[in-house]
Amino acid sequence: PCKDQLVSPLYASSFEASSRYNFLYSANLARLHGGSGWSPAPRDRQPWLQINLFHKYRITAIATQGTFNSYDWVTKYTLLYGDRPDTWTPFIQRGGNSTFSGNWNYYQVKKHNLHYAITTKHLRILPVGWNPMGKIGLRLEVYGCFYAVYKESCEAYRLSGKYYSGNYTIDPDGSGPLKPFVTYCNMQEYKAWSVVRHNREYGTKVTGTSMERPFVGDVQYYNASWGEVSALANGSEYCEQRIQYDCYKSRLLNTPDGHPFGFWIGRNQQRHFYWGGSFPGIKKCGCGIAKSCSDARFYCNCDADYRQWSYDKGLLNYVDHLPVTQVVVGDTNRTASEARFTVGPLRCYGNRNTWNTVSFTKTTHMEFPTFRPGTSADISFHFKTTADHGVFVENPGPPYFIRVELNSTTELLFIFSVGDGIINTTLKSPTPLNDDQWHFVKAEINVKMARIKVDEQPWVVRRFPSQSYVNLVFTKPLLVGAAEYKMRGFLGCLRGLRMNGVTLNLEGKVNELEGIKYNCSGHCWNTSEVLCRNGGRCVEKYSTYLCDCNETAFDGLYCHKDIGGYFEPGTWLRYSIRSAAITVAAQFANIVDPLSFTLGYNQTSEEIVFSFSTRETPAVLLYISSFTNDYIAVVLKHDGSLDLRYRLGLFTNKYTLSNRYMADGDPHIVNVTRKDREIRIEVDYTQPIFQSIPLIFDKKFDSPKSLFLGRVLETGVIDPEIQKYNTPGFTGCLSGVKFNNIVPLKAYFRPNKTDLPITVMGELVESNCGAGPVVHPPIPLEIDPWYTGPVFPYIHDDTPSGPVLAVIILLVLLIVFGTLAALYLYLYRYKGSYHTNEPKAVESPSSMKPLTEEAPRKEQNLPKIQEEDKDE
Repeated sequence: PCKDQLVSPLYASSFEASSRYNFLYSANLARLHGGSGWSPAPRDRQPWLQINLFHKYRITAIATQGTFNSYDWVTKYTLLYGDRPDTWTPFIQRGGNSTFSGNWNYYQVKKHNLHYAITTKHLRILPVGWNPMGKIGLRLEVYGCFYAVYKESCEAYRLSGKYYSGNYTIDPDGSGPLKPFVTYCNMQEYKAWSVVRHNREYGTKVTGTSMERPFVGDVQYYNASWGEVSALANGSEYCEQRIQYDCYKSRLLNTPDGHPFGFWIGRNQQRHFYWGGSFPGIKKCGCGIAKSCSDARFYCNCDADYRQWSYDKGLLNYVDHLPVTQVVVGDTNRTASEARFTVGPLRCYGNRNTWNTVSFTKTTHMEFPTFRPGTSADISFHFKTTADHGVFVENPGPPYFIRVELNSTTELLFIFSVGDGIINTTLKSPTPLNDDQWHFVKAEINVKMARIKVDEQPWVVRRFPSQSYVNLVFTKPLLVGAAEYKMRGFLGCLRGLRMNGVTLNLEGKVNELEGIKYNCSGHCWNTSEVLCRNGGRCVEKYSTYLCDCNETAFDGLYCHKDIGGYFEPGTWLRYSIRSAAITVAAQFANIVDPLSFTLGYNQTSEEIVFSFSTRETPAVLLYISSFTNDYIAVVLKHDGSLDLRYRLGLFTNKYTLSNRYMADGDPHIVNVTRKDREIRIEVDYTQPIFQSIPLIFDKKFDSPKSLFLGRVLETGVIDPEIQKYNTPGFTGCLSGVKFNNIVPLKAYFRPNKTDLPITVMGELVESNCGAGPVVHPPIPLEIDPWYTGPVFPYIHDDTPSGPVLAVIILLVLLIVFGTLAALYLYLYRYKGSYHTNEPKAVESPSSMKPLTEEAPRKEQNLPKIQEEDKDE
């Protein structure tokens, strides 16, 4: 299998090349065992040969020869592949090498069996070495079998990078029994419409029909059956189909006995008695919903039964009822009665399989009806996680079960018991699968074998003996997210789970209390706050988040802590970028294949960021040397102004960063970003300044050698323009220093390896350089380690009801006021009843003087009570 020759049967138009030596060495002559071969023009510095296979094939081997009867052959080459002729991926061999060994003469065939198969439509060969006694000469063949891989919808093509509208082949049920079909994809910026046309788009005239003998108009979709179009609608986020009924003395929905004259039939042969613009379950047209029908007694214009032309039209957009497969007309048998119906193309966008996404933040599972696969099972889904284990899906027993799980950071297990004991198929990935990136898993089982794969890695297959018994009959519900009893729970995101071609509605099982949430955006994307400062990368942890500060010059929980150092007089730091200059061969290989042969840095762009504070001038704040005469420098001049110096090639370019006096002891922030010839300069968050490198100057910064802070002590000759600012050296504070991905001060103060490429001379003390107080972003309550939940006042559950409580309060008030009144009367009476030798007349209430003068001692505890009575 997979040994078909794919190049030899191709037409000449399938071959392209960067150039040709002459017409006798054209690209189409590069077939294995052919009478000539391909050779590029001598002036071609980046030669390539390209082959268009016109269909996707699974490539398993490649073979090469030199040009027939010549000294021309290729000794080394690189193989690129891709689905488009402008996007390429290099084939990487074992050990990380991308170069294939070629031929040593013109006639012998050198064949390489690929250690993993590639699925592609286009191939490109890059000659890297050839016979020094001749020139490049190549004949080749590639081997495979046809591999028809199609996306499930136009939306899936859009997400894969195809942004141009046109006809595409889609396969809505994936590996299910339905065939792929061609549809038109209308690509837009944020969505892609799948448009399926049919034979009823231009109107169908109907006469002479009745309810007993209706007209049934089949909607025949081009290139697709009803089942295939239904699968497209079932997997789409939204679908619509316009329908219109033109009538002359022909009724639509209204009948005396309630059964409509006309209706349409949709998915699964279900009849629907609502028309365009209305909703399922109600016998109305669009005008009935808008209350705008020509006769207010009816819910459709045509039901008024006028002797004039009228119509009812609108969109049908209930996805689970589409597509329209038939239209039934049953009221055109009266004199002059006539009707016409029109059905628009089915238009769908979105992909339930792509965006049907949930995240598990706690150990729990979803429950679905029992999986009943029949004689074979096909399971596929996407996942991403940072956990090292978890069950994705399980249909438990007894006695039979099936399960797919992540067993470790690099192992996927397909475990099952289907009639011959417990068997597992283990896939071991060469790279971690818990890297917080999306991975696609596919598992299959039938009477012949079980197999599992992830992403583009090869299948791991477990073949069964002949006449094996496979019983795919399960008795318990299907579980997603954990095993039975919520064991080995999966923490992460699942998307597009399909069982035998049927998409499971994961979003319909969302339960945030149980720890199942919509989507997979989490804390990093569900907030307007910048959770990680200074370019830190927010990393989802499903129940929390972390800030990855490795690529920044900062530290701390939110990458908010400035890492800096105070440079005493004479102190300097050197960070060695490279130990040797870049060779010419490496530069040439980078030009030929920049993806496989990287230089470790970008020659035409830099980003320089740092903060400084000082009261001394002059100084070289930052200097980047090279193995050539190129350099980059930021200098503080004698007058306190700040300059940027670029030497690229033969000339030095000078740019003013700031004319202000910068040696004032305050912290100042410098940001310089270059891309090709454009330079963006920003100092202390002022308005950015844009400069450019003239076209007559070189734009490449060749072979960077070292980065210096504080003072430049480089071997060789230093530009006099730099040397005059280099003595006595910088005294002050530098922090947040970053040159591209190099952070020298962080590497020195926070080392993560022993052999640091850093040399320090003098006293360098860590300091935050007077950074202001840090403003922390708000911490979500659910990840706050000190948050224990909301505090509510305790309320007894035996509190009396409202009316009873009111009676109790009233009784209490009566008792209180009654007691006060009785106390007042008693005390008032007591005040006037003591014995005295005065005449009785003095006891009269009108004679108050003796009372107030003679009884102060007895009243000393009463004024407050008396005052309250007066107030009341």
